[in-house]
Amino acid sequence: MHKLATQIHKHSVRDAPVEPAPIPPEDIISGAPESTMAILWRSDDGKLYNGVWHCTPGVFMLSSPGETITLIDGDVTITPEGGEPVTVRAGEIAYIPEGTRAKWEVRETVRKGFHSYDSTGTLLGPA
Repeated sequence: MHKLATQIHKHSVRDAPVEPAPIPPEDIISGAPESTMAILWRSDDGKLYNGVWHCTPGVFMLSSPGETITLIDGDVTITPEGGEPVTVRAGEIAYIPEGTRAKWEVRETVRKGFHSYDSTGTLLGPA
Protein backbone atom coordinates (compact mmCIF):
# COMPACT_ATOMS: atom_id res chain seq x y z
CA MET A 1 0.00 0.00 0.00
CA HIS A 2 1.30 3.47 -0.92
CA LYS A 3 1.74 5.75 2.06
CA LEU A 4 1.36 9.51 1.54
CA ALA A 5 3.57 11.75 3.64
CA THR A 6 1.47 14.62 4.97
CA GLN A 7 2.50 17.79 6.70
CA ILE A 8 -0.13 20.00 8.29
CA HIS A 9 0.68 23.71 8.36
CA LYS A 10 -0.96 25.78 11.07
CA HIS A 11 -0.74 29.54 11.74
CA SER A 12 -2.78 32.12 13.56
CA VAL A 13 -4.38 34.44 10.99
CA ARG A 14 -3.58 37.36 13.27
CA ASP A 15 0.05 36.36 13.91
CA ALA A 16 1.10 34.60 10.68
CA PRO A 17 4.58 35.46 9.34
CA VAL A 18 3.35 38.11 6.87
CA GLU A 19 5.62 40.14 4.60
CA PRO A 20 4.92 43.37 2.71
CA ALA A 21 2.63 42.92 -0.32
CA PRO A 22 2.20 46.51 -1.51
CA ILE A 23 -0.87 47.57 -3.44
CA PRO A 24 0.31 49.26 -6.65
CA PRO A 25 0.05 53.06 -6.22
CA GLU A 26 -2.02 53.36 -9.42
CA ASP A 27 -4.68 51.10 -7.84
CA ILE A 28 -5.10 53.18 -4.66
CA ILE A 29 -8.16 55.42 -4.80
CA SER A 30 -7.95 56.96 -1.32
CA GLY A 31 -6.15 56.55 1.97
CA ALA A 32 -2.81 54.83 2.45
CA PRO A 33 -3.64 51.12 2.71
CA GLU A 34 -0.76 48.85 3.74
CA SER A 35 -1.02 45.23 2.70
CA THR A 36 0.92 42.21 3.99
CA MET A 37 0.65 38.54 3.09
CA ALA A 38 1.96 35.09 3.92
CA ILE A 39 1.63 32.20 1.46
CA LEU A 40 1.31 29.12 3.65
CA TRP A 41 1.01 26.50 0.89
CA ARG A 42 1.29 26.46 -2.89
CA SER A 43 0.81 23.63 -5.38
CA ASP A 44 3.74 22.60 -7.56
CA ASP A 45 2.11 24.15 -10.65
CA GLY A 46 1.38 27.42 -8.80
CA LYS A 47 -2.35 27.29 -9.55
CA LEU A 48 -3.58 26.61 -6.02
CA TYR A 49 -2.38 28.38 -2.90
CA ASN A 50 -3.55 29.54 0.47
CA GLY A 51 -2.44 31.99 3.06
CA VAL A 52 -3.13 35.04 5.15
CA TRP A 53 -3.59 38.67 4.08
CA HIS A 54 -3.76 41.79 6.25
CA CYS A 55 -4.68 45.28 5.04
CA THR A 56 -5.12 48.62 6.81
CA PRO A 57 -7.98 51.02 5.89
CA GLY A 58 -8.15 52.54 2.42
CA VAL A 59 -9.93 52.26 -0.93
CA PHE A 60 -8.28 50.50 -3.87
CA MET A 61 -8.82 48.26 -6.89
CA LEU A 62 -7.81 44.59 -6.87
CA SER A 63 -7.90 41.88 -9.52
CA SER A 64 -8.55 38.45 -8.03
CA PRO A 65 -7.80 34.84 -8.70
CA GLY A 66 -10.73 32.58 -7.83
CA GLU A 67 -10.65 33.08 -4.09
CA THR A 68 -12.51 31.96 -1.01
CA ILE A 69 -11.90 34.35 1.88
CA THR A 70 -12.73 34.21 5.57
CA LEU A 71 -12.42 37.43 7.53
CA ILE A 72 -11.10 37.03 11.06
CA ASP A 73 -10.96 40.78 11.75
CA GLY A 74 -12.22 43.86 9.98
CA ASP A 75 -14.85 45.11 7.63
CA VAL A 76 -14.67 45.54 3.85
CA THR A 77 -17.08 46.34 1.04
CA ILE A 78 -16.11 44.71 -2.25
CA THR A 79 -17.73 46.15 -5.38
CA PRO A 80 -16.98 44.23 -8.59
CA GLU A 81 -16.82 46.28 -11.79
CA GLY A 82 -20.37 46.28 -13.14
CA GLY A 83 -21.70 44.55 -10.01
CA GLU A 84 -23.34 45.24 -6.68
CA PRO A 85 -21.37 45.96 -3.48
CA VAL A 86 -20.96 43.13 -0.97
CA THR A 87 -19.92 43.86 2.62
CA VAL A 88 -17.91 41.15 4.37
CA ARG A 89 -17.33 41.34 8.12
CA ALA A 90 -15.30 39.41 10.67
CA GLY A 91 -16.62 35.86 10.96
CA GLU A 92 -17.99 35.76 7.39
CA ILE A 93 -16.84 33.84 4.34
CA ALA A 94 -17.12 34.91 0.67
CA TYR A 95 -16.16 33.60 -2.76
CA ILE A 96 -14.74 35.94 -5.43
CA PRO A 97 -14.73 34.47 -8.97
CA GLU A 98 -11.45 34.33 -10.89
CA GLY A 99 -10.78 37.45 -12.97
CA THR A 100 -12.96 39.74 -10.85
CA ARG A 101 -11.71 43.32 -10.71
CA ALA A 102 -13.26 45.09 -7.75
CA LYS A 103 -13.07 48.15 -5.57
CA TRP A 104 -12.15 47.24 -1.98
CA GLU A 105 -13.24 49.70 0.72
CA VAL A 106 -11.46 48.62 3.90
CA ARG A 107 -12.98 50.49 6.88
CA GLU A 108 -11.31 48.47 9.66
CA THR A 109 -8.03 46.59 9.32
CA VAL A 110 -8.79 43.30 7.58
CA ARG A 111 -7.17 40.00 8.49
CA LYS A 112 -8.29 37.16 6.26
CA GLY A 113 -7.44 33.59 5.53
CA PHE A 114 -7.77 32.61 1.88
CA HIS A 115 -7.61 29.76 -0.60
CA SER A 116 -7.03 30.77 -4.22
CA TYR A 117 -7.15 29.25 -7.69
CA ASP A 118 -5.16 30.95 -10.47
CA SER A 119 -5.82 29.04 -13.71
CA THR A 120 -2.69 30.54 -15.28
CA GLY A 121 -0.39 29.73 -12.38
CA THR A 122 1.34 33.07 -12.92
CA LEU A 123 -0.26 35.53 -10.47
CA LEU A 124 2.35 34.93 -7.75
CA GLY A 125 5.25 34.46 -10.15
CA PRO A 126 7.36 31.30 -10.47
CA ALA A 127 6.53 28.51 -8.00
